[in-house]
Amino acid sequence: MAIRIKLIKNNIKRSSAYGKYFAKTVSQGEVTFEELVQEACKKSDISEGTMVAVITDLQHILKEKLGDGQTVVLSGIGRFSLRVESEGVDDPKEFSIRRHITRIICGFLPAGSRVHGRHIQYDVCKGVQVKWAK
Repeated sequence: MAIRIKLIKNNIKRSSAYGKYFAKTVSQGEVTFEELVQEACKKSDISEGTMVAVITDLQHILKEKLGDGQTVVLSGIGRFSLRVESEGVDDPKEFSIRRHITRIICGFLPAGSRVHGRHIQYDVCKGVQVKWAK
């Protein structure tokens, strides 16, 4: 497992890091739902049809639980929760859900643990190496 990077120059003149180069990940493509199903089937004794049904059911249950205001925790993956963005009002009595809620967002916090009391090591990042993009 390795992610690819390239260097990008900061061209924002008012930035204190103007002119410096920073690493940026380079996507190696996308993986579709169907490809995930096929790969999961190869690693288990579950048929493709059963795997599609299980993942589809998970999607529906996830949406239902999030829609009920619950946080969904998937061990080793992370936490999903819904949040709202809204316009501000001067008086709480003036607030209208229909007028002032601007959108609903799905938040995701990857599963992980603190390393030496400092930064967080995300489970999905463990064992991943960094290499130069070609």
